[in-house]
Amino acid sequence: MIQRLPLIVNRSLLARLDREWQILNQRPAVLRRAAGWSLGVEFTSLDEVLVASGYRSHTDERTHDSGPSSIAANDVLRRLLAAARTDDVAARVVLQRLLPGVVAAARRWGGHRRGGSIDAFDEMLSATWMVIREFPAERRSQHLAASVLRAGEYRAFQQANRRLLVHELTAPNLLDLPVETVITLDVADELAEVVACASSLTEHELQLIELLARGCTPAEMAEQLSISVRTVRNHRDAVVHRLREAAMAA
Repeated sequence: MIQRLPLIVNRSLLARLDREWQILNQRPAVLRRAAGWSLGVEFTSLDEVLVASGYRSHTDERTHDSGPSSIAANDVLRRLLAAARTDDVAARVVLQRLLPGVVAAARRWGGHRRGGSIDAFDEMLSATWMVIREFPAERRSQHLAASVLRAGEYRAFQQANRRLLVHELTAPNLLDLPVETVITLDVADELAEVVACASSLTEHELQLIELLARGCTPAEMAEQLSISVRTVRNHRDAVVHRLREAAMAA
């Protein structure tokens, strides 16, 4: 079983992600679905897919010679990213593979966000998910884990504030290996489709999604909606959970 991450960033969201992963990990229907991704490796659980794609727990780091080579792991991750464009479960596997890097980036940027590491983690997680769904793995096939994480980090923390914030990206050793460029993604169509599936969303929740799509910070959303920042976080977590359920059912 993959070792759990320390709950130091957003306990409620990390806990939900962990429970979600445990449900998906060995579910027969999910594994049959994963068999169609043509990963080139044998597996009996999604945890084994993570290991094959280069995921290493703290105990694995001490015995890394027995794990997959970086080239083989990169190839599995490339195949996962190709599947993730049309399969939300494959995208969820990639997100789990990159979760340690997401946490590392949130730790680093937490001191530069009004809401601290909690806001930084939420923003990095959302940005990384969007990058995963459209990442051009066939054109940028080297050092994929670092490439996706760097693109997510740029999208979350630098793209909207390039003239206001000067800050170096997370150290390469925390994100596998460095990359040279980042990409700009447009996921409006995918978001609109998921929102349409989540027909039970209230008008207030739709306003919150619109503000999230604009890249507003929790403080800015709280001011526009005349509610507290804590209430914004609670509503946002609830909306993300419902959108995830809608995406999984789509």
